[in-house]
Amino acid sequence: MNATKILHYIALILGFQASAFFLFFLISDGVGDLIDGKFSVIPILIMMIFTVIGYIWALSKPKLGSLIMISGGVVMVLYLIFLGGLVGIKMALIYGLPFIIPGLIFYFVGNTETGSRQDNDI
Repeated sequence: MNATKILHYIALILGFQASAFFLFFLISDGVGDLIDGKFSVIPILIMMIFTVIGYIWALSKPKLGSLIMISGGVVMVLYLIFLGGLVGIKMALIYGLPFIIPGLIFYFVGNTETGSRQDNDI
C-alpha cells in the first residue's frame, strides 16, 4: 500500500471521527440550548454542518470537499477567537483543528491522485 492511500485512509478516519463526535455533541447540547431560547449556538451549528458537508463532499471530490472543510474549520477558529479573545484560543483550536487537519490531508492527497491520473492519461 503506498503512502497516498495510507494518508487517504487517515483523512477518512480523522474526518469521520471529528464529524461524528462534534455532530452528536452539538446536536445533543445545541438542541437543549435552542429549546431554552439560547440562540448563540446557531452560528457554531451552521459552521459545523458546513464543515461536515465538506467532509461528505471530500469522499467523492477530495479537492473541493477539502477546501470546504479547511475553510469551515478556519472560520470556526476565527469566530471562536473573536468571541473568546486569546483566552479562548484553546477552545477554538479544539473545534477547528479536527477539521483543518483532515481537510489538508484530503487536499494534498487529492492533488497527488489528480496529478498521477493526468500522468497516466498522457
